[in-house]
Amino acid sequence: MEGRNGFFAVIAGTLNVDKAKPNLKTLKELHIIPQDAFLSRGESLDRVAWLSFQRGEPFDFMAQPAYLKVVQRLQAAMTRLSFYNGPIDGLIGPSTVAAFKNYTANFGVPSGDQLTEYNLAEIERGAGDGFRNDQERNLAQSLGFTDATSYRDAMAGGFPSASIFAQAKSLGFSTQREFDAAVSGGFRSRDEYQRALAAGFTSADDFRAAQQFGIQSKTELVAFRASGFTDPVEFKNASQKGFANKASFDKSEARRLKTAKAAANILLSDAQIFLKLNPQTTNLIEIADKAAALNAQVQTNSADALNDSTLRLTNLLMAVPGFAEFSASRDKERSEDIEKQKALILAELQGDQLALKSWMAAHLTSSKLPLVVSEVKALDGVTSSSDLEALTEARDSVRALVASQGLTAELAALQPPYEGKDKGETQADNNPAFTVTESNKVLLRGGLDDVVVLYNVGPEAPSLLKTLSGEFSFTKNEAWICLFGVENTPALEKVLHGALDPLGGKTIHINRECGQTDINQADLFFVQRKKFVEAKPSFAVAYLEAIEAKSLRPFDGINFADLKRRMDQDQAFAAQIAADVERGSRLGYGGIILDNKSTRICGVIEGEPKVHTATIDKLAEFASIPKAEAHISNVDTAYQDVRHDKCRILYGSSNTLKAVTEALARDSVDFAYAPIWFEQSDVTGAQKKFELAREEQIKSEQAARVAADDAKRVAAQRLEEEQKTKAAQEATLRQKNGPAAVALLNMFSDDLKTIVLNAPSSAQAPSGLDISGLFPEFAHWNQQIRQDAWKATDVTSSVDNYGTVNWKNRNLEAIIIKTVVKMASAERGEYKDECFVFGAVIDNEFKMVRDPYEAKCEKDASSDWAVGHELKSLWVLD
Repeated sequence: MEGRNGFFAVIAGTLNVDKAKPNLKTLKELHIIPQDAFLSRGESLDRVAWLSFQRGEPFDFMAQPAYLKVVQRLQAAMTRLSFYNGPIDGLIGPSTVAAFKNYTANFGVPSGDQLTEYNLAEIERGAGDGFRNDQERNLAQSLGFTDATSYRDAMAGGFPSASIFAQAKSLGFSTQREFDAAVSGGFRSRDEYQRALAAGFTSADDFRAAQQFGIQSKTELVAFRASGFTDPVEFKNASQKGFANKASFDKSEARRLKTAKAAANILLSDAQIFLKLNPQTTNLIEIADKAAALNAQVQTNSADALNDSTLRLTNLLMAVPGFAEFSASRDKERSEDIEKQKALILAELQGDQLALKSWMAAHLTSSKLPLVVSEVKALDGVTSSSDLEALTEARDSVRALVASQGLTAELAALQPPYEGKDKGETQADNNPAFTVTESNKVLLRGGLDDVVVLYNVGPEAPSLLKTLSGEFSFTKNEAWICLFGVENTPALEKVLHGALDPLGGKTIHINRECGQTDINQADLFFVQRKKFVEAKPSFAVAYLEAIEAKSLRPFDGINFADLKRRMDQDQAFAAQIAADVERGSRLGYGGIILDNKSTRICGVIEGEPKVHTATIDKLAEFASIPKAEAHISNVDTAYQDVRHDKCRILYGSSNTLKAVTEALARDSVDFAYAPIWFEQSDVTGAQKKFELAREEQIKSEQAARVAADDAKRVAAQRLEEEQKTKAAQEATLRQKNGPAAVALLNMFSDDLKTIVLNAPSSAQAPSGLDISGLFPEFAHWNQQIRQDAWKATDVTSSVDNYGTVNWKNRNLEAIIIKTVVKMASAERGEYKDECFVFGAVIDNEFKMVRDPYEAKCEKDASSDWAVGHELKSLWVLD
């Protein structure tokens, strides 16, 4: 329109005077009207402005439907963007303006001076997907994003595509870097990754392994894997005790266990000696009970449990009057013994050190020098030690070096003459290096021909144990014996058996020559004093140390002089037998013992060998070999077996023994007569007694045979009569029930014949029975014979059993049929028969054949089928 002053203006609408200014401001802020719009009362436009309102519409711009719709669309868009949470009513206010300002801050000011339909549509589109503009939208869509939130989150996290972002987001990750690190580490979720990262893990496998083990950090897992432990609980226990690896922990635990066992053994030893001296102790039974428990606990591998058991027994014993003082004195004694042992070992080590240094000076170019130098350096740190275990290990190490490198002779050549300055009493013999003490004088003082018997007190004794009551017992029923300077003879073995059997030594193992390493491998030691004092110092030292340590002690259970007296008696008797046989003045049977490892007894016997069984058993016992039947042969064969070391004992008559021993003496073969003889008069008497017993046995056997024959004859007659009676009864049964049984037989036999002879597998049987369905294995066989070039020529069936069964409270007929199929094979040019057994329950009421049975005759189990159906037979008698 044209104004009076010549300018043109566009009137947007009218505003109520009371809110005109704020409404104008709001309309500008919302870009609904131009920013240069102004208010005017309109007097100058009187009769110049034309109204375009419809009749009945309000004049106020703020109430115009078009305007309200624009504001409502803005409010709806702002609501979708979460900038506005007020009502969508088209009314503008502070919240609507604030929402629009928020929008422009985030998405920018719409293009143009004021909102257009295009701007409004863009705002609504942006509110729908959250994108600021088409450029951002197109870029996001090219990367696979459909909404701005996901796109911006992905861009903030550094993700290159929507698919990767979606995968990462599903696992809880917000940055590409974190997601890549988690994926490379094998983690399944951000939660797992964060927990692992907090514990120092970058690998999911390590983290899961740690969780499985109950380990909280990677540092702990690395330590666990490096420690050598396989059980995390053991690792944690060891770590709490300050151990970083299994080797050091096991070594410490072994040391603890060794110390605990030593303390337990000492307590048991003290308790045993004290109670032996004080058998009237009031609570002896309770002490014995606790001692037995501790003794059993010693065999376990738990130091804690062992210490607990030791403490319980200690508390019990300390309450006994006098035990505390006794235990203190024993501790003092042991301490003194240990000091003596340390002094002995230290003196030996110092001597070894000097000897090895002298050897080094004389052998600077030897290939053995590096090992010797290393050993001497090790000795420098040990010789000042007061630890008995360390000293013992060092001594054993030096001995091992000397033995392995063959230094014994070389060191002996460098050894200066002994210049002892012992203040104690020394033995007057060929070996002046040892001081005679109260403990070792049993070996060093006395008659040189005497034999000293020692026993192994240590826990490693193979079988011998001194019980709580002070008695000796071979706990394994075996005794291990070591001889030094004592000849092992059958006579010795015999007297040892007699002496040790009451103590449980049923079986004896003898080592003919003791060594210095055998101390822990035998129960008893028989040592001739002369042989001992003449032995090498290295051998004697080992046994003297054991004596001083009280691990070897004199064995009062055997008086060797008594044994020798009995041995001499046996040897005198054996010598008398040998002389008598040689002169021909002794008749009867005896044996000679050969020096070999065979366990067989060879015999040359005239008459019945069983007469000589008792004598042969005595010989076996005398020679400590298992009792067994003698290998009986003639004298020539027996002699050959003896010469080939196949016989430990040769048993025979005086004539046989004379002939064989003369030949053995001629060939310088060692043998000895056994002090056992079966006099000829006793042989004759035993032979007659045996013959009489055999005659009586023959008579008894004949009488028993006649009685048995009579019994068999009577039984056969009874059986024949029973069979006749049974046959007659069955004939009556079959005559009575024959028609019904044959009717059932025909129902099956005709069908079977038709199926077999008429060939087609699908042919229906005459009676309408489905033979193939009832007897599928038979049907399969019937098809197979044709493929194998056999042809059935005849089929015969007979009743094998017939009767009734109770089928669900109804009595039904049942039949068992035996069918024989005769066949011929033109290709093979032969005939053969196949036999089958069929069974079935016939239900005429329902016209059914129930529970069919089939089998080849050689695998027939129809009797079980009959029993299972409780068949009441009307054909055969049970």
